Amino acid sequence: MRRGGDATSRGRALAPRTARRATAVRASEEPAAEPAPEVPAAPAVPTSFTLAQAFAFSGPEGSNFAGSGPEIMNGRLAMLGFVAAAGAEIATGEPVYQQFGEAPTQILLTIALFTAASVVPFLSNTKAEDAGMWTREKELLNGRAAMIGMLALLGFEAVKHVPCL
Repeated sequence: MRRGGDATSRGRALAPRTARRATAVRASEEPAAEPAPEVPAAPAVPTSFTLAQAFAFSGPEGSNFAGSGPEIMNGRLAMLGFVAAAGAEIATGEPVYQQFGEAPTQILLTIALFTAASVVPFLSNTKAEDAGMWTREKELLNGRAAMIGMLALLGFEAVKHVPCL
């Protein structure tokens, strides 16, 4: 036996030796990242429109309006004109052409005012929120009905030469 005895005889167990590994770090260029696939961006909603777009017969791309500018404006003017003409005809018994002959300036100013009031929200592209029974679709439907009613009123008076109502 060796002097001092065996390692196990001294009361300690030998731990297995682990080899130390050296890690070598080398500087190199970073691998180029793959370019991300381009996703087409959603078209930007325009914030305003030109007068030419406001009076166009098709609503421009990104418009907040249910119909075209002329249809909305003509519908509003027809609603106003039909109610005013029918009311004045019932009250006075005068046909529409005679009513217009007596107050052309006031009627033309009212038309200009309502047209301008219809163009301003269209130019700024503001969205009118539906409020209860007042919706954009109903406004278009009522405007179309008023245009037909105004045409019928004027047509009847032109053919018969008497007030309709």
